[in-house]
Amino acid sequence: MSYFHHMLRILSFDEAVYREVISHDKRSLFYTLVNVAFFGIFYGLSALYFTRFLTDSSGSPVVVPAAMRFTLLLMGMSIAFLIHGGMALFSWGFCRGFGGSTLFLPIYLALGMAWIAFWPLAPFLAALQVKQTGNVFLPTLAAAAAFALAVVFRALKSASGLSTLRMLLTLVVIIVYICCFLYLWVG
Repeated sequence: MSYFHHMLRILSFDEAVYREVISHDKRSLFYTLVNVAFFGIFYGLSALYFTRFLTDSSGSPVVVPAAMRFTLLLMGMSIAFLIHGGMALFSWGFCRGFGGSTLFLPIYLALGMAWIAFWPLAPFLAALQVKQTGNVFLPTLAAAAAFALAVVFRALKSASGLSTLRMLLTLVVIIVYICCFLYLWVG
């Protein structure tokens, strides 16, 4: 089976694909690398696009030099891997705490495979950072985030071996914890 076939199964909420790819194929690390890297590229390109809306204190547009553009693209990729790694650690800790698998790598790889669902969120994140939001921004962002969350739920449930109820409780705790962490970090 190919990458595209596996990703379509992931996006159609097929839980079995995670165990199949992680245990039988050695492609799960490649899928994780591709999905997280492309999220980073989409985020970096979106950030480059939205730099045109930045202004300095006098109100004139900010000119971003070519070297800084390349740096923004590379930072997008590094941020993507940092977010993925952090979310995998939080997910592993909480899944383990609720009685799930004690292995980290299946959680990391399943989350990385499910990261394709986050691709549509990259432009929204960049737009939110420069405050370029419109009337349909929040509903579209909410729909894309809900879809990504549903895909991640299936991935973590498959990798951790938790029941639906325990995984739901775990996901609620993960979301609350990450929101509190971001509030303290950003706010």
